[in-house]
Amino acid sequence: MAVVSIRWTSQLDDGVVLSPERYDPRTRQSASASAEDRTIAELANLSRETLQPQKAGAGLRYVVLDTGDAKNGIISLKAADDHTGVGSAKKVLKSGDVIISRLRPYLRQAGLVDEALARLGIVTASTEFYVLRSKDGKSIAYLVAFLLSDKVQQILAASQEGGHHPRVPEKTLTGLVVPAAIVGERDRLSRAVEDAALATRRAEGLLTDVGRLVADLLDPNAAHQSARTASPD
Repeated sequence: MAVVSIRWTSQLDDGVVLSPERYDPRTRQSASASAEDRTIAELANLSRETLQPQKAGAGLRYVVLDTGDAKNGIISLKAADDHTGVGSAKKVLKSGDVIISRLRPYLRQAGLVDEALARLGIVTASTEFYVLRSKDGKSIAYLVAFLLSDKVQQILAASQEGGHHPRVPEKTLTGLVVPAAIVGERDRLSRAVEDAALATRRAEGLLTDVGRLVADLLDPNAAHQSARTASPD
């Protein structure tokens, strides 16, 4: 079914943007019902902190995340590497940040930078990620669940621009309205997202332990040699 949106030239975005997706009515939320509603821009800063490869410090450890490393609210743990692992410009992440890919939003590439991830080293990510950072120091983990909700995902999908590499404009993300009901429950919702990240890390740890056990059972001689090497004299 065709979607029609009519705009006067005075209503076009700055730069006289003619992309039809920019004015798709499906990218707009329903009118605010409460004075307590807040936009993403009111709740979080969009961090633009970046790291250039030549600025990566020798002797430091870096975790480099690609867009595929975030899925359905969880960011995969990756081994930290030295400064040579930073091969191109990256966004710098901090514990508590919420990231979401601007590229192909229907892939649901969003997640929380949890403490376990942050402890691995300096966490960096593809510049295809938008990085949200709390304005007031309070947890914004709840925004992960908000951004992955069906209605918001529909808005993001309708707003993506470009044929080969469709991306969501920054204005669309920062202009999303978080209803008062969600803002009022932000602490409880944030704890739930943080608990989910913690449970994932525990599961990852258990799977790693099982993997080591299987490796030992497959090659007991190697396991014995490893244990002997690790034993004190």
